[in-house]
Amino acid sequence: MTIFKGLESIVQRNCPLGQMTTFRVGGPAEYLIRPRTEDEVRDVLARCAKEGLEVRVFGRGSNILVKDEGVKGAVIQLDEEAFGRIAIEEDLLRAGAAATLGRIVAAAARQGLSGVECLVGIPGTVGGAVRMNAGGTFGDIGQTVERVKVMSADGQTFYREREDMAFGYRTSNVSARFILSVELRLMPDSAKAIKDRIKKVWIIKKNTQPMAAASAGCTFKNPRGLAAGLLIDQAGLKGFSIGGAAVSRKHANYVIAKDPGHTKAADVEAVIDHVRKVVKERFDVYLELEIEIWPCPLS
Repeated sequence: MTIFKGLESIVQRNCPLGQMTTFRVGGPAEYLIRPRTEDEVRDVLARCAKEGLEVRVFGRGSNILVKDEGVKGAVIQLDEEAFGRIAIEEDLLRAGAAATLGRIVAAAARQGLSGVECLVGIPGTVGGAVRMNAGGTFGDIGQTVERVKVMSADGQTFYREREDMAFGYRTSNVSARFILSVELRLMPDSAKAIKDRIKKVWIIKKNTQPMAAASAGCTFKNPRGLAAGLLIDQAGLKGFSIGGAAVSRKHANYVIAKDPGHTKAADVEAVIDHVRKVVKERFDVYLELEIEIWPCPLS
């Protein structure tokens, strides 16, 4: 591991990355690296660039399917302690990219601040949530983003301001390699109103989504004016399975690993491919993935 000499304490070789995702299936990462400071991130990026190693960014693995063969190169996961701090000043919540959405929702509620209740039940981090504009029926995180600190592939840090950012359905123009921290502008509200909204969102999700299943949330984006889950249901695919993977009977836009310990990532991918094929044949609609499948071409 001479490439990372001196950084051995933050580098793990052949790490079982798939087991760290919410699917809990898939292969290892050649290198999993957890930098504790911005300087360590820069150092790692410089070394990877010098050796020609591919670099990927990993949060909590809540939107990723790792193929069984695993991922070559370096997978960088920001240290949760160093990059997960949350601070609130008046109506501005500042959070490191590794802060979980659950902690953000709870911290805001304690301070009587509203705007992130829509994130209840989403298991990711704020960095990944901003990049893909996470959310759902009740709203998305992009509505609250005020400023984002990012780092480019060559280690330069800078801020993206609200007026310079654009958020759409499961997408944003925040494309720098690393999101380091996020500032959210929230709205004061009564503790009871916030608590009631959190409870409402949670109950609806619990009743309509397979929250306890091993999945990556919604597998496909909703086509314009349509619901992916409804198309899949109408195609008669609820419960369809290959190996240890299946379309959830509770919500058709969830592909789940029925028994993660014995399910292959290839099973999950095969179910995804079949669903796409059938929906295209039945309705002439191509379902675009909401999740990422690794390895995939790097942008």
